[in-house]
Amino acid sequence: MKYVLHKMLLMCLLAFALTACNSAVTSDKVEQRIIFPTYFVSYDASQHTLLATVVFNTDNESGEFIQLSSKSSLTFNEQEMKKNSDKERPCFYCVEQENLESFPDQAVFYYQNDDGDEFSNKLNVNSIHIKDLTLQKGSANVIKYSGKSLNDDETVVMVLTSGGKQYELNLEHAENKCLVLDAPSLKALKSGKYEAFLMRTSYTTEVNAMDRGGCAETDYHSEIYTITIQ
Repeated sequence: MKYVLHKMLLMCLLAFALTACNSAVTSDKVEQRIIFPTYFVSYDASQHTLLATVVFNTDNESGEFIQLSSKSSLTFNEQEMKKNSDKERPCFYCVEQENLESFPDQAVFYYQNDDGDEFSNKLNVNSIHIKDLTLQKGSANVIKYSGKSLNDDETVVMVLTSGGKQYELNLEHAENKCLVLDAPSLKALKSGKYEAFLMRTSYTTEVNAMDRGGCAETDYHSEIYTITIQ
């Protein structure tokens, strides 16, 4: 009986994977001017992996999901993007790359819609680096980083891990390539050593698209550092 139930479950999961994109409207059934693309690139410097995804919706990010017809094409760095799905998105397109020595020199999406209109979008994924350091509880901590200076549309989060628990600390921009961690952020954390990485994220609506526009997001996960809290 357990084998039968397990087999039935696998069949249901396979059926869902095969039909998930069918719940999205096909692009040739949609006015091309209302297609809203969301571009995303993530690079993990500790794992040397890259993920690029594109989601198409009607009108805005909350609109109906769109599956591209055979009349459209979509590439990332000249590599065809594959159709996929998950629990939250019935249809999206992605490229995954592993064992990269460094982030590629370019991150370019090329999309041609059903009418033959072409849209090229290049995203800049900015790296960020620090050194192993000690943070003092009870006072604000200034953290020096290397890499391109932060833009106004970028945020940086420090993710600490210890004993299987994870903590996210928001860092504020400062001049001269510095970040500031305010004193209250460390109040609830115990003294000791933590593994940590920085996540540098950007978001913009300045993309090449049709009438409804679109948006783009990048994030860079830094190498793993040792952070000591005293």
